[in-house]
Amino acid sequence: MAKATDTEVYQLLSEWQIPYERVEHQAVYTVAEIDFSIDGTEVKNLLMRGKKSKQNYFIICPSEKRLDIKALAKNLGESHLSFASAEQLFDLLGLTPGAVTPLALPHDRERQITLVIDQAIDQTAKIGFHPNVNTATLVLAFTDFQRYLTKLGIQPVYLVLPEQATA
Repeated sequence: MAKATDTEVYQLLSEWQIPYERVEHQAVYTVAEIDFSIDGTEVKNLLMRGKKSKQNYFIICPSEKRLDIKALAKNLGESHLSFASAEQLFDLLGLTPGAVTPLALPHDRERQITLVIDQAIDQTAKIGFHPNVNTATLVLAFTDFQRYLTKLGIQPVYLVLPEQATA
């Protein structure tokens, strides 16, 4: 797999006339490290894998949500979900840890990934994603993100993603 680049993201967005705002920042590897704000919904992006099925799931949920992974596995018909390894992340999307983004989905040419989007995300607001690198965030209208997915031929699964109970 070739390494995913920000150049390819900008080329597709330009070709498909999808507007965005670019916010440059220090490299961030987790949502907890973000020290800036965007005009939109902040989300976390997770690449997970079914233990027995080997099915890959790209999960998008609000950044503050504490995802109940066991309940999510059950909702997806899986006995167990685990995070994809750095090697699997690169093999599937050409990404490195910290730069997980659905904007790399053009690399999933064999359609090995199911995209799951939390219904809790406000689809009338803007949303931010890394452009295949973790030193910038692109902010775009959620409807434009949906148009991006449609251009790729990706039909996301919208679910209410389970949250861990607070102690």
